Amino acid sequence: MDIFNKEKINTSYQKELDLAKGLAILFMVWVHVNEYYQSPKIEGGFYNRLVEFLGSPMSAPIFIILIGVGIVYSRRSTAKYLFKRGISLLLLGYGLNILMDFIPNIILALRANDMSYIQLGLESIFGIDILAFSGLVFLFFSLIKKFNISNKGLFGIWCGLMTLNIFLRGTVIENKIINIICRGIWGTDELSWFPFLSWITFALVGYYFGQILTRCANKTVLYKNILFVTAPLSILLWVYSYVNNVKFGAFGALYQTEYYHQDIMGNIVLCVFALFWISLLYFVYQYIPEIVKITINRWSKNTNLMYCIHYTIIGFSILLLKTESYMPLQTILLAISIFTFTDILCIFINKVKSKKLSKGYTKNEYAALQNIQS
Repeated sequence: MDIFNKEKINTSYQKELDLAKGLAILFMVWVHVNEYYQSPKIEGGFYNRLVEFLGSPMSAPIFIILIGVGIVYSRRSTAKYLFKRGISLLLLGYGLNILMDFIPNIILALRANDMSYIQLGLESIFGIDILAFSGLVFLFFSLIKKFNISNKGLFGIWCGLMTLNIFLRGTVIENKIINIICRGIWGTDELSWFPFLSWITFALVGYYFGQILTRCANKTVLYKNILFVTAPLSILLWVYSYVNNVKFGAFGALYQTEYYHQDIMGNIVLCVFALFWISLLYFVYQYIPEIVKITINRWSKNTNLMYCIHYTIIGFSILLLKTESYMPLQTILLAISIFTFTDILCIFINKVKSKKLSKGYTKNEYAALQNIQS
């Protein structure tokens, strides 16, 4: 039985992807709180490794793969729209750096009369985090759409980019101005969290996967096949990486610089695992209570907003709380508090936006507008 159709037949809402994104948001907040406030005494222990695992392979790769899937599924994936979206995300990424890093460090500098905080804040402004990287992804795909590049051509471009990453990864740029530009392309320093060459693979995997998914007539069979391949393959890849000291942050550096500056082997290990995780969640979804599904759906729709709000809260929380000082139970409670407050703020902001948007529309017109936007 052929489970694929020549035409796009599966273009509706994909619940398993929503679940993967919702859980990734939850793990993301947890790991960020942990990295700010976990005591060095428990570094490398079971709790630390668990949180870093949940907040790394099961978070950032999932987000970026789903960006690629979203570009396929979006009704607005024109070169012009993707370009505008890319610019807005770049600006949002650097704007968030100012809000969550620069401003709190200015306050700390004035409070402690220590100008080193200002230097730290200035350097942090131009860090390349996942929002700015997402902007680069949209700009990249705007060019793909503009020049109507085929899947084969896109694969050739990926090969070129991976070759470039092999040669450039770890190359240090002494000139600070040039380094600001280069750190967005490859891993030049510790402020280069999501360099383009190290992470574009995940978006491309999502882009190809999205095309397969839109033409799938039987997702149950598809995900069973993916699970059958990725489960044993993941085990083999992780064992191989451990035995041969493949450096993508999983074992020694615990998802820090080696994770952010990973090469093609790290891409392969984490992409295979991400596809395994998404496939597993497809079968888990049916057993989840309805209220949990509704909540996860809300988190998924508010991804960017939750990202910005939770990081802003964390950024300013260092003015009140002592960093790297808390044990597991304390960091868990702090993560739950920040996540809950973030979710509440998102609900409030969306209600305000909905009220403003609904003005001037009839109920039927407003309902239709919401359907188009979703």
